[in-house]
Amino acid sequence: MHPAVPIIIALFSAGIGYANPLLHLPAAILAFPLALGFIAISAESPRKALKRGWIAGSLAAMACMYWIAYPVGVYGGLPWALAIPCPVLVGMIVGAYYALYTYILHHAARTLPPFALCIFSGLLWTTMETAQGVLLSGYPWMTLSSALAFRPEWIQGAAFIGAYGLSGLLVSVATAILVWKISNPVKIWAVSVVALIIILGGVRTTPQQFTYLEKTGETSIGIVQGNINQARKWDAKYKKTTFEKYLNLSRKITDNSDLVVWPETAMPFYLQDGGIMRAELVNFATETKTPILTGAPGYVMHSKGDFSLYNRAFLISPDKIDMDWYDKSHLVPFGEYIPFKEFLPLGKLVQGAGDFLPGSDASPLQSGDLAMGMLICYEGIFPELAQERVEKGANLLINISNDAWYGKTSAPLQHLNLVTMRAVEQGRYMIRGTNTGVSACIDPLGRVSHATGLFVDAAVAVKAELMNGETFYHANYTAVTSTPLVLTLLSSVWIIINCRKNSAGIKI
Repeated sequence: MHPAVPIIIALFSAGIGYANPLLHLPAAILAFPLALGFIAISAESPRKALKRGWIAGSLAAMACMYWIAYPVGVYGGLPWALAIPCPVLVGMIVGAYYALYTYILHHAARTLPPFALCIFSGLLWTTMETAQGVLLSGYPWMTLSSALAFRPEWIQGAAFIGAYGLSGLLVSVATAILVWKISNPVKIWAVSVVALIIILGGVRTTPQQFTYLEKTGETSIGIVQGNINQARKWDAKYKKTTFEKYLNLSRKITDNSDLVVWPETAMPFYLQDGGIMRAELVNFATETKTPILTGAPGYVMHSKGDFSLYNRAFLISPDKIDMDWYDKSHLVPFGEYIPFKEFLPLGKLVQGAGDFLPGSDASPLQSGDLAMGMLICYEGIFPELAQERVEKGANLLINISNDAWYGKTSAPLQHLNLVTMRAVEQGRYMIRGTNTGVSACIDPLGRVSHATGLFVDAAVAVKAELMNGETFYHANYTAVTSTPLVLTLLSSVWIIINCRKNSAGIKI
């Protein structure tokens, strides 16, 4: 086979395997690790495995995240000649992870027997995705298992081993497909069958099956999608129009609602300053007897001219004078702050008086029986953040976001898939309220309901169950997340020691 063939397969499998508005075939994502495995095993040398893995991984990342150019070009103040290379640069950085994967797997294939290689490849991939979520501030956007989120029956394993572990199982299956002809088929198919059972979640049809979860109540929540034009959102001339639009949409769903959710920075002004619009909002919550959860910028004043700015979610309760709030803790580089800004000629995508600072309190916002674990924008793609919210007592997860930045690209659909994995991992309903879509209700089995279209006005009322207790993944979080890392490191040391002793290995 020509060396370019697996690279092309990796490119197209990522392009159509991850969610996109043109052609989405979730099962095609399995061809991505299969192509990388072929590159690793068939390469003539470790250097070629590294190089080809980097090219394949970089092209796959570009195909998945081409949309990065859109917010940079439209809202970042850069000409398109500089915006278009941005996904190329990001893709090349992300591709380095896949290069390291093929490099290590190349050595492993020449040291480990096929059955052990299947196991090791899954552990190595899980470790790689974990590293993507931590290094360089973390960016685990290409979580392999999230590509399957449109088919809830395929992602139930995340309740036991998390999204990263589920990705590793998929990779073990892909490796088994590569090597089954040259090994004992019984062993290889045993790996595949066990992996598929966990991937499918067996006969799991309710959140309580095989977990420590229990339903403690029900709630009715309204979700408002304002569909505010991002180019006008922070224009003072449209501030009143934006506010009134949210009020009018909310009036359609306040009957019997325990809460109405507005998106991230739905209010393009400092809500804590008071004023006429804040008074109207408080009056609306009081008259309808409905708490309002809305995003808005917030600040802490230190002295005149010296303040800290936060991306904040405010809870306006009809029976309380003061507002409760949550400050976003994991900020978007170049979106909400500029790293190394003294050296880079870039402006912040999110408008405001200076860079945002991260919050430090992950405690749930309380409203009656609701204990809401807050995840603002892309905080929903990080497993550890949802884990922390549930650990602190959240019986419901809420993700408010503004994906208007990305236009009608793949990003809003991919974002929804990633957030869906958090609902399954934690065994909690996820209420997702966005400015331009996709807004939705996601149950603990990953089933999406009431999903809105992109760039449409929407006001929907959803039913959700309040959950207590823990999934296996949550209860054993430390063991589930650290075991693959430890086993990968120990195995890699053993492979390094023994790779020179056995250079024959597996050939395909």
